[in-house]
Amino acid sequence: MKIPLIRIGNSQGIRIPASIIKQCDFENMLEVNVRHKAMVVTAAFGVREGWQELTEAEDKNHPFDEKGEWEW
Repeated sequence: MKIPLIRIGNSQGIRIPASIIKQCDFENMLEVNVRHKAMVVTAAFGVREGWQELTEAEDKNHPFDEKGEWEW
């Protein structure tokens, strides 16, 4: 799909079609990076989003001992 650059004040931008926004689950904030002259746009997540679920899953795989320390 080709889309034009549009003028936004002194800058330029793109309009992201609604179908792409829906497919990518984009909401209010996006993360934009440049890699090898390509712009990579992803949904932005909170800094610690998902950490709670990851630590709970890890606790089940590596339970604490009776002193509350990790068992390796």
